[in-house]
Amino acid sequence: MAVLDLPPTLEQVAQLQARMLEALPDGAAQLKTILPAEQLVSLLRATEAELRSEPTLVEISVEDPHAQIFVFGDTHGHFPDVAHILTQIGYPSPTRILVFNGDYVDRGSWGVELLALLCCLKCAAPKSIYLLRGNHESSSCTKWYGYSQEIRAKYEKQSKDIYSASKKLFSVMPLAALIQRNTLVMHGGLFRKPPEPKRGAKRRKVIHPTRAGVKLEPGTLDHLRVASKGGMDPDGCGTSLLATDVLWSDPIAAPGLFENDARGVGLIFGPDVTEAFLKANGLRLIIRSHEGPDARDKRSDLQQVLEGYSFDHNTPAGQLVTVFSAPDYPQFQAVAGGGDDAGKRCNNLAAVAVLSAPDYATPNMRTFEAVKPRPKADPYYDFEACCDSDTEAPAGNEGGSVVSSGTELEGDEAEGPPLSQTDGHPDINPAEPPETVSPPADAAPPPAAIVLETAP
Repeated sequence: MAVLDLPPTLEQVAQLQARMLEALPDGAAQLKTILPAEQLVSLLRATEAELRSEPTLVEISVEDPHAQIFVFGDTHGHFPDVAHILTQIGYPSPTRILVFNGDYVDRGSWGVELLALLCCLKCAAPKSIYLLRGNHESSSCTKWYGYSQEIRAKYEKQSKDIYSASKKLFSVMPLAALIQRNTLVMHGGLFRKPPEPKRGAKRRKVIHPTRAGVKLEPGTLDHLRVASKGGMDPDGCGTSLLATDVLWSDPIAAPGLFENDARGVGLIFGPDVTEAFLKANGLRLIIRSHEGPDARDKRSDLQQVLEGYSFDHNTPAGQLVTVFSAPDYPQFQAVAGGGDDAGKRCNNLAAVAVLSAPDYATPNMRTFEAVKPRPKADPYYDFEACCDSDTEAPAGNEGGSVVSSGTELEGDEAEGPPLSQTDGHPDINPAEPPETVSPPADAAPPPAAIVLETAP
C-alpha cells in the first residue's frame, strides 16, 4: 500500500505513480492493493473540496517571465502515456503550470489510475495545476464508456463510493481557464449568450433554446464567469445551457453559428464567429480539445489531428487550435478504412501546447509517441458497438443526445442506454480516408526519474 498524506508531497505522488505503473501488467485487481478504496475516496473528496473553491472560469496570471504553461487535451485513461509525458516535462511547479482540458476517463483502460495521479498533483500543488471539465466528466458518459465498469473491475464491492465521489468531483470542475488575459482554454468550444431569465418561469426541458424563439449569438467571458459548472449531467436545460455548449461544441470551416445537430447538443461555429469572439473579449488564442483522430477522420473541412493538434481557425484576431493528448487512440478500436488501410489504427501522436512569455498566446506544440508495448488490458465498454468520439453514444440507439435529464446514475441503478446522435456535421462532407502516415518509431519506456520542483 502506498503512503499518501493529504495533501501529498510530490515525492509521494512520484512513488504512487511508479507503483501504479509497475502493477499494470498484473491486472485490474492489483490497484486496490496499492491505493485502497478508502484512500482513493478520501483523495477524490479532497480534490473535490479544492475544485469547489475554484470559479467556473479560472484566471491564471503569470509573473515569472521564465514560467511556462503546458496545456493537455483529452487523455482518456492513457495513464502510461501521461506518466511518460510528465517524466519529460516535469511535475507542476511555480514555473511549470499544467492545464488539463478534460476527458480524463472512459475508453482507455486506466482512467482510475490517471484520475488518481492528477488528483494527487492537484492536492500537492493546487496553484500549479488546473483540471478542467470535459464532456466525459458526467454520469451519462461514464456509465456507458467504461469508467463505471472500470471501477467495478478494480474495486468490486467498494466501487459505489468511488463512483459517487468521482461524479461529485466532476460536477465542481471548472469549465475554462483564462491565461494571462490572452488565451482561453475550454474543452469543446464556443458557447451561446444565455437567454434572459423570465421572472417566475419554470425550468423547461429544452435542448435547443433557438427552437423556442431565442436568438442564437455567442456569449462573452462575463457570461462564462457567472455560469453554473453544469451539475452532475449538463443537459442543455436551464442553468446548464452554457456548460453544455462549452463541453460539446465543435468548430467548422464554414462561416456561421448553428446548433450542433450532429452531436444533438452544443454548437458548431465558423472562423467568423471565432474572430468576433476573440475581438469582443480581448483574446488572441483559444485552445480546445474534444475531437480525436477518429472524429477528424470523418471530416474533410478541418485538418486531421494525427500529430496531436490542428490549427482550425486562423483569423486576423487570433487562432483556435485543437489539442489531443491520448496517443495511439482509441485504445481498443481500429479506424475503419478501405483497401490496404482497412482495420489499421490511427497510431497518432499526443500533443501538449506550450505557452511562454511574453504573451502566452503563441502555442509551441510538443508531440509524444505512445508508450509501447502497452500492458495487456481488457476494455470496460462495448467498443465494437460504440461510435467514435464524434458521436458520443453507442451505435444502433435512436434519439437525441447522450446528455441525460440530470438524474444521478449509481452503478447499475440506471436503466437504458443513452440516446445517440447522427453521424457527421451539417454542411460537412464525410472525409475520404486519410493518406497513410508513417509515424516515428515507438517510444522507449518512461525513465524512472521525475523532474521535481518545490510546489507553492
